[in-house]
Amino acid sequence: MPLPSNAIAFVVAAASAAYFYPLALDLLRSHLQSLTTYLPSFHQPFQPQPYTCPNHTYTTQLISLDPLLIYISSFITPAEAASLISLGTPLLTASPITGSGSDVSDSNARTSSSAPLPVDDEVVSCVLARAEAFLGPAVLKTGRDDMGSPQMVRYTAGQRFDVHADWFSRPRLDPRDAERGKRRLYNRAATIFVVLENNSTSGGETWFPRVNVPEPSSGGDHQPQAYRPDPQGGLAFPPQAGNALFWPNLHPNGTGDARVVHAGLPIADGVKHGMNIWPRAFFGPDA
Repeated sequence: MPLPSNAIAFVVAAASAAYFYPLALDLLRSHLQSLTTYLPSFHQPFQPQPYTCPNHTYTTQLISLDPLLIYISSFITPAEAASLISLGTPLLTASPITGSGSDVSDSNARTSSSAPLPVDDEVVSCVLARAEAFLGPAVLKTGRDDMGSPQMVRYTAGQRFDVHADWFSRPRLDPRDAERGKRRLYNRAATIFVVLENNSTSGGETWFPRVNVPEPSSGGDHQPQAYRPDPQGGLAFPPQAGNALFWPNLHPNGTGDARVVHAGLPIADGVKHGMNIWPRAFFGPDA
């Protein structure tokens, strides 16, 4: 009895499937594997790379020997500067003026904003370690002195800090020492001022009215000059992001050096961010 046509079609289809299915399955597997090779792996969460404190790449230029003034190029990296600005911005308040043992925040002599930077932050800690290595034992006595708490400052259009000294007219008592009954006072042994950012078209120089040296020659390889003579006398250092200035604040006998008074000149527009590092020298029976 001949098979009906629909039965014949079923048999042919079944035989074809039995023959071609393994080949089709192999082709499908191969195709899927090639697709997964090029597809991004969305199921894996982003893993940030751990921060590593880089070795320094800065260079130095001796500007003045007496008083000592050193210009430091590339003291911090752009990534470090961005991190410090992000860290300090939420903490900004009106900048205080330190002097005679008191803080004053309502004076027109200083119109910028400032913020303390936490020393336990990994980038802050890295920059402080770099600064401490730069200073060496000539500035800080191991086991006695420390790097203090750094400060971020921000200047907007027209803001300034008139001529001032970073050292205190009277050495200070650290509140933690007061709580412990420790008999020692401190003063700011030196300053490292770092420019974190500057997008102003002009202004914003750090001006030392009592430091005079010969006019600088033009920078090699089209590098901008570190400083310029100021029409009112002294030296003015234009703000260049990543670069820093170092100077001691105290004479060997611990008194303040009036020759290193300085000013933060107003910027014309935009914003300037800086970082003050003030290593502290301690005095007294418990120092």
